[in-house]
Amino acid sequence: MNPNHINILNIFLLIILGAFFFLIRSSFKKQKLLDYDETRPYLGAYVRIHFFYDPKINVISVINQCWKKVEEVQLHMNAHSKNMEGDLSRLNADGFQGVRVTADVFKVIKESIEYSKLTNGAYDITALPLVELWKKSADQGKLPDKDLLEKTKDKVGYRNLCLKAPDFISFKKPGMKVDLGSPASGFVCDELAKILDKNRIKHFLVDGGGEIFCRGKDQGKKPWIIGVQDPFNKEKLYCTTVLSDRGISTSGNYEKFYTIGSEAFSHIIDPVSGYPQKGAVSVTVVANTTQAANELSTAISVLGGEKGLRLAHALKRVEVLVIESKNGEIVQYKTPGFH
Repeated sequence: MNPNHINILNIFLLIILGAFFFLIRSSFKKQKLLDYDETRPYLGAYVRIHFFYDPKINVISVINQCWKKVEEVQLHMNAHSKNMEGDLSRLNADGFQGVRVTADVFKVIKESIEYSKLTNGAYDITALPLVELWKKSADQGKLPDKDLLEKTKDKVGYRNLCLKAPDFISFKKPGMKVDLGSPASGFVCDELAKILDKNRIKHFLVDGGGEIFCRGKDQGKKPWIIGVQDPFNKEKLYCTTVLSDRGISTSGNYEKFYTIGSEAFSHIIDPVSGYPQKGAVSVTVVANTTQAANELSTAISVLGGEKGLRLAHALKRVEVLVIESKNGEIVQYKTPGFH
């Protein structure tokens, strides 16, 4: 072979090798993601935003967008706000006449009604009068008066919510109240996920106070592992599950409950019977959105394991784990896809 040809070939190979090593080096540089992790108070709990990002991204802008959305949701979906600035406080005060609300509040209430229909009223955001009655009874140390309970039940019912697009909501009965504490926690996770997606953040976890949505991988390398607390021992985990591109929510009576006399009552009220739910100690649901997971975990807490499992089987991409206590024994209900 001509020596000139050999030299040209060697130069060509050196160029290819140089380009190859340059690409490898660049890829390693791209993998060095920075970490942002912050937690702030939110609706009586906390919101945590945790993500890994490329240094080239304007992370300050992303962070500001996220916390601005959290503040908006907290203002407008707080049923216990004493001022009249938020949508929900105005709705609960003047709902019989009707009020105009923000697009977010209208959307959350509309979707909540759909889950009320789906669960035959086991999930109902208008159950706040019953919740307040049981809380007051617990403070007084006695069970609610039966007549008063029946009168309070008359103020509850998602069918008495009137929605007129794009922004008008009213109550059919005076004295009705709406509580968005449950869907709001899931909704804020889903909205934060949208902001992070829009800003090219590929690996993140957002926690709305027990409701979690994950995207990508932890540190951009390994799966996000979410623990489900053992309802009988707070120091332990009952199980763990891998979560990516989906939301998860756990509802149960082991964290929040009313104590009347020597008996503990769940804080989750059955909107149909008017009494606290019994049976389901812990319900964990995985769904496409965190709001859906939250609403379904609350509903299945009321429905119980058997009915809850049938509901989950009828839905697409919904996985459920129900832990019940029956006659002193732990009974577990689980869909095949809950790993």
